[in-house]
Amino acid sequence: MPVAKPGRTTTTAAAGAQDRSEHAAQQLTPDLRFSLLGPLRGWAGTAELDLGRPQQRELLAVLLTAAGRPVSTDLLIDGLWDQAARPAEPLRAVRTHVYRLRTELRKHGAQDVLATVGDGYALRIEPDALDTDQFERASAQAAADRAAGRPAAATRALLDAALELWAGEPLTGMTGPHAEAVRVRLTEVHAQLREAKLELDLEIGDRADVAAELGALVVEHPGRQRLRELQMLALHRAGRTGEALAVYEDTRRYLAGHAGDLTRGRPLPDRRLTDLQARILRADPELLPQLPAGAPPDHPAPEQLPRAAGDFTGRAELLEQLTGLLASPSRPCVTITALDGIGGVGKTALAVHAAERLREHFPDGRLYADLRGAGPESADPAAVLVRFLQALGADDNAIPLDLDERVALYRSHLADRRVLVLLDNAADAAQVTALLPGAVGCAVLVTSRARLTGLAGARHLTVGALTEAEAVELLGRVIGPERTAAEPEECATVVAACDRLPLAIRIAGARLAARPDWTVAELAGRLADEHRRLAELAVGDTAVAATFALSYAGLTPAQAGAFRLLSLPNVPEIGLDSAAALLGVGTTEADVLLEDLTDLNLLDPRAVGRYGSHDLIRLYASECCTREEAPETKRQALARLLDFCLASARQAEAAAHSVPVGQRDLTGTPTAAPGLEFDSAEQAVGWMRTEAQLQQAMVAAALTDHHLLLVQAADLIDKLGSVLFTRTHSWSVADLASRTAAVAATRGDRRCEALARYVRGNMLYHVNDFQQAEQELTRTIALCVDDATRRVRACALLALGYNARVYGRFEEARGYCEESIALFESLGDHHSAGGALGELAFNYAKLDRFAEARAAAERGVQLTGSATSITQATSRYSLARVLRLCGAPAAALSCAEELLPVLRALHLSAFEAATGNLIAQIHLEAGDDRQVIEVAEAMLPLAHQTSGMLEAGLLRSLGVSLARLGHPARGRACLDEAVEIYQTLGVPSEAADTLALLAKPPFG
Repeated sequence: MPVAKPGRTTTTAAAGAQDRSEHAAQQLTPDLRFSLLGPLRGWAGTAELDLGRPQQRELLAVLLTAAGRPVSTDLLIDGLWDQAARPAEPLRAVRTHVYRLRTELRKHGAQDVLATVGDGYALRIEPDALDTDQFERASAQAAADRAAGRPAAATRALLDAALELWAGEPLTGMTGPHAEAVRVRLTEVHAQLREAKLELDLEIGDRADVAAELGALVVEHPGRQRLRELQMLALHRAGRTGEALAVYEDTRRYLAGHAGDLTRGRPLPDRRLTDLQARILRADPELLPQLPAGAPPDHPAPEQLPRAAGDFTGRAELLEQLTGLLASPSRPCVTITALDGIGGVGKTALAVHAAERLREHFPDGRLYADLRGAGPESADPAAVLVRFLQALGADDNAIPLDLDERVALYRSHLADRRVLVLLDNAADAAQVTALLPGAVGCAVLVTSRARLTGLAGARHLTVGALTEAEAVELLGRVIGPERTAAEPEECATVVAACDRLPLAIRIAGARLAARPDWTVAELAGRLADEHRRLAELAVGDTAVAATFALSYAGLTPAQAGAFRLLSLPNVPEIGLDSAAALLGVGTTEADVLLEDLTDLNLLDPRAVGRYGSHDLIRLYASECCTREEAPETKRQALARLLDFCLASARQAEAAAHSVPVGQRDLTGTPTAAPGLEFDSAEQAVGWMRTEAQLQQAMVAAALTDHHLLLVQAADLIDKLGSVLFTRTHSWSVADLASRTAAVAATRGDRRCEALARYVRGNMLYHVNDFQQAEQELTRTIALCVDDATRRVRACALLALGYNARVYGRFEEARGYCEESIALFESLGDHHSAGGALGELAFNYAKLDRFAEARAAAERGVQLTGSATSITQATSRYSLARVLRLCGAPAAALSCAEELLPVLRALHLSAFEAATGNLIAQIHLEAGDDRQVIEVAEAMLPLAHQTSGMLEAGLLRSLGVSLARLGHPARGRACLDEAVEIYQTLGVPSEAADTLALLAKPPFG
C-alpha cells in the first residue's frame, strides 16, 4: 500500500468553504460546529459532542480538514499512523471509529453528515462551521482590505477577531502524521496573522506595549525576520534607537549561525531589514509615528468648548466667511484664523458658534483655552500645554518639563488628526505660537483685542458692533419679543447706549428682564445717567461699563458683596464649595447667589458647580472691590478661602492614605473650617486635581500678603505634594515650596521654612534630582530644633534615608530611618512609623541583617492597616523587595504581583514601575529570561515617564536576559543606556555595577 504524504488530506480555507457551500443544499444540521484551534472539540447547538478516543478524534480531524470532499480509507490510515505505528488491522480500526462517530452525531440529529463515498468517507458540514475557515481567510482578506484603502483600524479588528479564535496549539495532544502537518500549517498562519496585526498596531500608534509584545515574540521565534523588522521600528519609535540598531546586529549574528535553516537562498539579513537599518541610521522622518486621520479608540477626542450662547444673533456674513476659512484651507499648512475686536463685541461667542458648526469637520476634537490676555496676568503657554496634552490622552508623567519638548509632544499628538484649537483672549502672537499645531488637518481660531500682526500665516477678521437690527433682535431674545415690539424706538435707544455690543446688551437686557415693572424707556434713561457719570470719571469703554454699573446697582447687598469678593482669587474659575468659603456663607446660600449672578450674565457656568466670568466683568468687579470693600473684609475672605483649601486638602490626604484626619499634619496649625469630606482615595485625588490651580494661587497670595497665615500656605504645599504624584506636578510644587522657603526665611519663620524645604527636598527626590534633594533635606534638619518641628524632622530624616539608599550608603540610610521611626513613635503616629519600617527593612537586608529586615517589613505592613491606601500599598511593596533580598523569591513574586492592580487603582505610577522592576529582578535571578523580557518591556514605557532610576534598572535586567538568550548586541545597548542614565542622575555605584556586567561574557 502506498504511503500518502500527510499534507494530501488538507485544502485551503477558501476551497474548503466553497466545497462546504456546495453541500449546503443537502439541508445538513445547521448548528454543527467544530474547532481545531486548540484541542479538537465539537458542538451540536449548545451541547458539546463526545468525540471519543484519541484515534477517533484524529480520524475526525482528517475528515474535517478535507472540507467535505471524500477521503479514501488509504489516506485515512496514512493520516492516522506512521508506518511503524499501524495496528494489525488498520482498516477495521478506521471503520470502528467511523461507526462510533456516526452514533454520536445521530444522537444530536445529524443523520447523514458522515457519509460513505466509494471506498472512503466524507464529513459534510455547513460553511464556516469549522473555526479554521475564518482563521485562514483573515490574512488574505486583510491584504485585500488594505489594498482597497480600508482604514487600518477596521483591518486590525478583522485580524483581532481571527486571532481570538486561537485557543492554543492546534489539535492539542494528537500525534498522527496528519495532525502534525495541520499543526505546522496553522501555526504558520497564526504567526503571519500576528505579524500583520502588529504592523497595523505600529501604523495606528495607539499601543504603548507593542515593543514589549514584539520583544517576547522575537525571543520565541528568533528566525522570523519580519518580527525583527517590526521590533526595530517599534524600538526606534519609542526613542530606543540604540537598541533598534542592535536588533539588526543580533539578527545578522543569528542568521549567520543558522545558515542551514535557510532554504530559499535569502540574504542575511534580508533586504527589508537592511533598508530599515539604513533609514534609522539616517534618521528618516517617515519612520516616526504617524497617527490616523481619526483619533484611535485609545486617544480621546476632547470637547473643551465653553457653552455656546443660546441667544447668538446676526453675524451671518462674518460667520460664513469664518467657517469657510477654517473648513477649506487654501494652503498646505495648519489653518490659522484670528478674530480681533474691542472687549464685549462678541468675539468668543462668534468663535464658539463657528466651532460648533464645524463639529463634523474636526472629528478628533476641539481644544479650548482662555489665555486671559486682557487681564493682569495672562495664561502661561506651558501650563496650557499641560491641559491640552492631558485632554489628548497624554499620561501626566509623560509630559516633559522643557517647553520646546512639550510643544513637540503636543504637535506629535495632533499629527494626522483633525482638531480645532480655539485660543480665546490672546495677549499677543508670542503667547499663541507655542500652542499652534503642526498638522495640516488641524485649524486654529484665535481671538484678541488687538490685531495679532506678528502671527505668521494667520487670516485676520475684525469683529465689529452688531447692526441696529441685530442688536434689537438680541435684546428681544433676552427681554422677550413682545417688549421690543411694544417700544421699538426705546429699544433702539438702549442698544445705541450699549454701542450695539453683545455683552452690554445681554447685561442690560438681563437687568430689564429681572425688573418686569420697568419699561424699556426707563432702562434707556438709567443707561444715559450712567454714561454721564462714567464719562466724568474718564472711564474707557463707557458703553460696557455703563451696563455693568447699571446691573451692579440693581444687585441686592448680598449679591453685590458676592460679585466683589469673587474677584479676589486670581483664578479663571471657582467651585461652589470654595466660593462659599470665600463668601463666608453656606453652600446653599452660595449656590443661590452664584445662580442669581449667572442669571444676570455677571457669571458664566463653566461646569457643574463651577463658575467663571468675562475678563471685563472680572476687572469691573475687582475695581468695585478695591473701591468699596474694607481691607479687613478682603483679608478675611481670602483667609477663609485659604483655611478651607487647607482643611479640605487635609481631608483629601487622610482619605488618600487611609488615616485619621490630622494624623499626617506637619504643623499642628488648626483650621476654622472642617473642610470637605471624601468617600474614597479616588474622589480625594480628583478634587485635589481640580482645585490645584486655586490652591497654588492661595499659596502665592500668602507669599505677598503678610495678613494670611504663611504656615497654612506651607502646610497646603505639603498636601499638594502628598496626594498628587505626577512629575510635572512635583516640579511645580517644588518651585512653589522654594518660593515659600525664601519668604519664610525673610520673615524669620523657621517652622515654615523647615516645612517648605522638606517639601521641596521630597519633591526633588521623587523627580530623581538626588543631589539637590539631599541639600534641601539637610537644611531642613538644621531648622528643626524644637518640639513644633519634630514631625517635619521625622519626615525629612526618612526622605534622607531614601536618598542615601539610592547612593548605596545603606548604613547611613539605616541611621536616618531608625531616628525617623523613633520620632514617629514618640508622636504616637504608628501608621507613619509603619511606612518608615519598610524603608528601614530594605536597608537592613542590604546590610545582611535578614531576620531583622523581614521582621521590620512585616511589622510595617501590620502597622499601616488592612484598608487600601497609599501608605499600605507602599508598605506592601517594601515587604516584597525585602522578601526577595531575604531569599524568599516565590513569596516576593506573589506579593508583588498581587500589589500591581492596587497600585494602578491608586494611580501610583512610580510604585507600579518599581514593582515591575522588582518582578523583573526576581525572574532574572531565577534564570527565567523570557519572563524578564516580557515584564521589563511592558514596564519600560511607564518607568521612562516616572523615574530614571527605575528605567535604568529595567534596562539592566532586560540587557542581561537578552544576552543570555542570544541577543548580545541589543543586550549591550540596554546596558549602555542604563549606564548613561545612572551617570546623568549622579549615581556612580549603580553605573559601576552596570559597567562591571559589561566587562563579563558575553559582553566583555
